[in-house]
Amino acid sequence: MIPPRKFRAFIRLTRPIFLLGGVLMYGLGVAIAASQGAAVDIPRALLGQWMVTSIQAMAQYANEYYDFEVDKLIAGNRTFFSGGSGVLQGGDLPPAVALFTARVCAISAVVSIVIVATFQPIAAVIGLIALAGSWYYSAPPLALMGSGWGELSTSIIVALLAPAAGYVLQTDRFDPLLVAISLPLVLIHWAMMIAFEFPDYEADLAVGKKTITVRIGLFRAAFLHNAQVACAAMALIALALTVRPARLVWLALPLAVWQFAAVWRRQRNGWTHYGALTIGAVGLFVLTAILFLVGFAALR
Repeated sequence: MIPPRKFRAFIRLTRPIFLLGGVLMYGLGVAIAASQGAAVDIPRALLGQWMVTSIQAMAQYANEYYDFEVDKLIAGNRTFFSGGSGVLQGGDLPPAVALFTARVCAISAVVSIVIVATFQPIAAVIGLIALAGSWYYSAPPLALMGSGWGELSTSIIVALLAPAAGYVLQTDRFDPLLVAISLPLVLIHWAMMIAFEFPDYEADLAVGKKTITVRIGLFRAAFLHNAQVACAAMALIALALTVRPARLVWLALPLAVWQFAAVWRRQRNGWTHYGALTIGAVGLFVLTAILFLVGFAALR
């Protein structure tokens, strides 16, 4: 029997609340399909969610394992959303637990992808791309998280491939509208990934983890973050004016302005209060996705 302390530590390692992001993005794809008249196939929807959640959980556990040394150095700069769970560094669980669980989730993802492939090959290909990109985000030999490309690849997986899987499984086709809706979400998620790297900067630099923030420095990374937020805001305005289900995304713009200003202030005055910065980054992404979801769900 697993001791209660170890069980609680495993739950902290898992960070279940983070898995809700995959549910949200996958659900957005299903909602877009339903808004176009598709009758939601519940077994397909659940199978696709199994695939998406398995891949996401695998990525989280693998990142905890392969980012052990960096997360160990972060210490006081760890926030709720960045720097890992701290479970492995605190000795509550051995690192091998994270690696083993990541492999179990990878097997679960492969099984779901094989089942999906029997009736919807496009969705299976989406799953395979997401699985490979998520594993090699942290794992060698690619270790994309230190290549300068990990932030963008993860954002594409989360903000484009996850909703695409939900949509394709319900409609058996791909719609360019998905790309239009996903574009601002990819940009916002990419900016969020960079915001997560601000508190990790010194630790990443110390161990030679060459994230995009380490490669270009804090000042340029802040500029890139704000350029992404600004471009996303312009895309949201365009979508709100031209796509009826997107009309609610106007409500995310004040938070976009706040996040832009928060990074700009730190760029000029010094890097402090990382918790508020990462909360703002996550809040902007989640709020925008929810507003899209509500808009498309209302048209069903």
